Amino acid sequence: MLLHPLAVHFPLALWLTSALFDLLAWRREDPLYRRAAYWLVGLGVLGALASIALGWVDLLAQESAGVGAGLVLRHRLHSGAAYAATLVYGMNCEWRRRTGNRLSGTLLTLSFVGAFLAALAGYLGGDLRSVM
Repeated sequence: MLLHPLAVHFPLALWLTSALFDLLAWRREDPLYRRAAYWLVGLGVLGALASIALGWVDLLAQESAGVGAGLVLRHRLHSGAAYAATLVYGMNCEWRRRTGNRLSGTLLTLSFVGAFLAALAGYLGGDLRSVM
């Protein structure tokens, strides 16, 4: 049962939207954007942890069915990008907590690097689904 592809849309959407809100917060004074980005990042981390767990369940099921080495290699690339995005957004969430969610260059860098990694993981995951 492939549940992972159903779950990954949530952290991707939450994180990419949080990056947009960080960009808006950088250009506008309204604290609403920073607060929204804070919650979107945190909820995205929770969603990513669930997606990672479901990804392992799905991968183990695929491996027991005897998938080829090419699929496993593609999965490693996809999961590496996803783990990196989760790590960066985890750091983003902690940075926000420690600094009172103040906008800074470090926070914007974490947001945009995380958004890039999340988009890359999503692209690689979609590509992976096309060969399954």
